Amino acid sequence: MRKTSVLITAWCVLTSMATGAAFANENNPYQVGGIQQKASVSPNNVLVQAPYRTNLAYSAGVDAYIYGYTLLEMARTMQKFTEKTPLNTFHHDKLLSDASFRDFVKPNNDTLYSSAWLDLSKGPQVLSYPKTDRYFTLQIMDAYSNSFHYIGGSTLEDYKGGKVVLVGPNWEGKLPSNVEVVRAPTDMLWILGRTFVNGEKDLPNVYKIQEGYTLAPLDANQKPGSIPIPKIEVSDFYDPSKFYSLLAQLMKLNPPPQKDEAFLSKLEFIGLDYQAGTFSADNDPVVLEGVSKAVKDAREIIKNSISILQKPNNGNWRVNNERVGIYDTHYLNRAMIAMHGIGANTAQEAVYASTRVDGDGNPLVGQKKYVIHFEKDQIPPTKSFWSLSMYDFENYLIDNPINRYSLGSRTEGLTFNENGSLDIYIQSTPPKGKESNWLPAPVSTTAANFSLVLRIYTPDESLQENTFVLPAIKVVNE
Repeated sequence: MRKTSVLITAWCVLTSMATGAAFANENNPYQVGGIQQKASVSPNNVLVQAPYRTNLAYSAGVDAYIYGYTLLEMARTMQKFTEKTPLNTFHHDKLLSDASFRDFVKPNNDTLYSSAWLDLSKGPQVLSYPKTDRYFTLQIMDAYSNSFHYIGGSTLEDYKGGKVVLVGPNWEGKLPSNVEVVRAPTDMLWILGRTFVNGEKDLPNVYKIQEGYTLAPLDANQKPGSIPIPKIEVSDFYDPSKFYSLLAQLMKLNPPPQKDEAFLSKLEFIGLDYQAGTFSADNDPVVLEGVSKAVKDAREIIKNSISILQKPNNGNWRVNNERVGIYDTHYLNRAMIAMHGIGANTAQEAVYASTRVDGDGNPLVGQKKYVIHFEKDQIPPTKSFWSLSMYDFENYLIDNPINRYSLGSRTEGLTFNENGSLDIYIQSTPPKGKESNWLPAPVSTTAANFSLVLRIYTPDESLQENTFVLPAIKVVNE
């Protein structure tokens, strides 16, 4: 992970504290991360330590928040899911996502979701999937949202059907010799399945495929899955005592990878012991002051840094880069995706191009009318399909009078021009005679009120490498 200015500040403060021991009074012990330090000089200088420790707690708190945001958001999403469906069990959506969908942000309107949250701490689970001739993926994510294994999608062999045994990081035992084994990095997993739907009339065909996505314990005597953490509320993300305490508990249940150890050593400076699953700064007002400010600023950093994850394309579009889906030590990237579109695919499986502005850099507003003109050679190259969707500023689909939430290569009735080019119209009122190519925008307003996302599934390498030029969004002058 790149060192930010706050990280540099943290280590500068550490150096100052190490070289400035003469300013402490041995009769006035203080706590830094549970390690007792003693002062050695004048009591008049003891108070000098407080601002340094507050700054240290702030710096470490910002980094810890960014690191842990995804883990909490994954657990919160899991808890919402298990209110209706038990762990180690699939839930299959039966309707395409629309404006009422709130399970997670930026859902697509091209596939039916099949979702399952797993607890492997009680033993392995056998995942089965059917033979099919249509696009599908089973994206398997660890507790930190890394997409460590895919079934389907760009892996053509998987369309023949099969099964895999999902094994936890610490499980030891005998496994069948004739089944593929996938060892997971954490015991908590999310399987997010996507199965292509060719319009409402195609739904019954997809239901049959979904029935073939199943989970079963390897040993019939395994105990039911359980992930023992308190209920996570949205408000907990704003409360340092609750956030860091929940983070400690979740990290104990899902130990971070060894490559994170050097980074995580700084957690002691805010009293977070992830091996014990405890956060002990509640009784230290100096540290609590630092982490309280850290929570506020870290949220702003995550919220406003999304451009780091995207490469510009033709001015208005920004395309996800290779650090989406598998994050390694890029913790800020991971947190940004968790906030703006949790469960995003890797670039190999899907390229996402998004924008909130037109080709001139002006915000997209309901008052204006727009057109996206795809020349014949600008139509996105894909092995499967592509689509364009619209979202509000909370990253949910926008209600509209014709219940159309996406347009794309599989849209029934989509009309191409005689020369093979394509025009898509984006406005709040239907374009006369061009309704088949209309993606409805929100009601007329001069305020910025929507964004666009172009999804290309199993994309060509030119899209993965961002060398393919996407068309600009132009204002229609009438």
